[in-house]
Amino acid sequence: MFDGRAFRSWAHVLVGACVLSSLFLTIMVMTEEVVGEGARLSRAALVVTAAAFLGYVGTAWIVRREMSASE
Repeated sequence: MFDGRAFRSWAHVLVGACVLSSLFLTIMVMTEEVVGEGARLSRAALVVTAAAFLGYVGTAWIVRREMSASE
């Protein structure tokens, strides 16, 4: 489906994970503004942000492992 160019170095992986998790954090805070009692940093927002970060790093780890096995 895609090649592993984005996952070739751990610096790119960490930058990508930070960008993705910050997008999730922004969405969660904006959702709190619309649904909740104002824009605030909730526990749910932190959990979703951490899950996005760890999910991206985990996916990169799997892709990098597959790339090294195929070489």
